[in-house]
Amino acid sequence: MSTPLVSIAMPFYNAERTMGASIRSILLQSHADWELLLCDDGSTDASRELACSFHDPRIVVWGDRRRLELGARLNECIERARGQYVARMDADDIAYPRRLEKQLRFLGSRPDVDLTGGWAVLFGDAGTPVGKCDYPAAHGEIARRPLHSFKLMHPTFMGKTSWFQRYLYRADAIRCEDRDLLFRAYAGSRFANLPEIVLGYRQGSIDLRKCLRSRWMWCRCAGRYLNSIGRLRVETVEALKGGWDVLAVAARADAAWLRLRYTTLTEAELREWRQVWDSVS
Repeated sequence: MSTPLVSIAMPFYNAERTMGASIRSILLQSHADWELLLCDDGSTDASRELACSFHDPRIVVWGDRRRLELGARLNECIERARGQYVARMDADDIAYPRRLEKQLRFLGSRPDVDLTGGWAVLFGDAGTPVGKCDYPAAHGEIARRPLHSFKLMHPTFMGKTSWFQRYLYRADAIRCEDRDLLFRAYAGSRFANLPEIVLGYRQGSIDLRKCLRSRWMWCRCAGRYLNSIGRLRVETVEALKGGWDVLAVAARADAAWLRLRYTTLTEAELREWRQVWDSVS
C-alpha cells in the first residue's frame, strides 16, 4: 500500500448516529491521498460495525474495547500515522469537500507553520447552521492569551506528523487535550488559521457537567506548568466562565450564550453549507 500524504485521526465513542456523515465527508474529499484512522474508544453501540461497513482500503479501524478517552486514542493514531501530516476530526463533524486540499496547500506553501486550523460553521440538529467561528490567522493572535484560550479549533487541526510526535497529547488532560497540547507547544511552534471555512462543527446545547469538568481539568493541567500566581489567575478566570455557563443553563439561555461567541454567516456561506450537508446526509 502506498504511503498517504495525510493521516486523519478520528477516535470515536458511541457515535453511530453521526459518524456515517463524518466518514462520507472524507470519502468526498477533492484530495484523495489520505488514510482515515478510526480508533474505537470502547463503544457500546454499533459504531464499530458502522465504521467497518465502509469498504475502502484507506480506512483503518481498530479498538480493544477499553475506554481510554480522547488523548490516549489520539496518541495511538499518531503512532500509526503513515502520512507526512496528521489532520484531526471528530466523529460528529463534517469536513468540507476541499478541506484537505486547502490545508495541505497552505502547509506546503508555509514550511514555517507547524500546525494550522481553519474556520468552521456551527450547526445543530438536522444541520441547522447557528453561526461561524472565524478565528484570527496569525500565531500572535491565536496564542495571545495562552493561559486562557487558543484561537484554534481542535477538529480543524492539521500539522506535521513530526510535530505531533514531538509533543503528543497528555492522556490525563481529559476534556482539555487540545489546550494542554497547545500550551506546551506554543512557545516553540508556529500556529496559523486558514481564513476559510473547512469544517462543519456540531454544536448542541451546553452540557454543564462536561463543561465544568473541562474547566476543572484545565485548572489541574495548567497548575503543572505555572507558579502560584499563574495558577490563581487560571482558576479565577475558569471559575468566572463556569459561573456564566451555570447562569446561562439555569436561565435556559444557553443557546443565546453560545451564539454570542460566533459571527453571522453570509448568504453565500449558508448556501455552501447547505450543499455540504445535503451531500453527506
